[in-house]
Amino acid sequence: MRLSFSAIYKYSRMIILVGGFSLAGAVVMALPMGERQVAHFEKEALSCAKEVFQAHGSFHGENYIVELANHMIRGIQIRQATISFSNLNVAGLRQFTAGDFDFDQLKQNASIEVEASIDANAFQTLISREIARVSAGRRIFNNVQFVFAPGQVSVSGEIDLKKVPGNPFVFMPQQMSPFAATVSVKTEGSQILLEIYDGEMNNQPLTPELQKMLLDWLNPLWDFSALPYDAALSYLEINQGGIKARGRLF
Repeated sequence: MRLSFSAIYKYSRMIILVGGFSLAGAVVMALPMGERQVAHFEKEALSCAKEVFQAHGSFHGENYIVELANHMIRGIQIRQATISFSNLNVAGLRQFTAGDFDFDQLKQNASIEVEASIDANAFQTLISREIARVSAGRRIFNNVQFVFAPGQVSVSGEIDLKKVPGNPFVFMPQQMSPFAATVSVKTEGSQILLEIYDGEMNNQPLTPELQKMLLDWLNPLWDFSALPYDAALSYLEINQGGIKARGRLF
């Protein structure tokens, strides 16, 4: 597992129940996306769905809707979420609430729309936990802290540059370097990309070469076109309180 700034938005594990389920789900996976990343996404989406179906829901017309408030899903504190399943009948619901289904059955029996929000503190807890799961010898980031603001996030901590692909000085002895940066995300077609407004490394401004190296390594944070089914993040808002997002799966 490669934990990168993608941890900033992806496993929001992007954030977000993305495309359907992982409110932090797109932040801890390494890209470019391949079979392993898609399989990981599907595993997380299935696990999220099984937890969601344990919460109370009800039919509204043809849609089965689950409303969550201050609810833990996959160890993530969700401030609020509305998850809507269409094309789900009573027999299918009975099977799903029993937890007796796999990802293919979920895909065949439910179109999913999710609107969710996660507080800044919950996001900080999530990322700190994910960093701690990586052994010290493989850890790229350490002591990462986030400060949320409208449309952007300030990030600080330590980075082990020798573990970053493309580092031209990887052969030289290097230690964890303190860094700080202000970042945002943007969407281009099916991709979600990270943008660095400004930053510094070892108390020196990021050079254009180092900034390009980091962005080439991190981007895209997520690419929905890599998934062999319909999925999209249609809305993403970052503010001082945290993150709000809307997406669909299938």
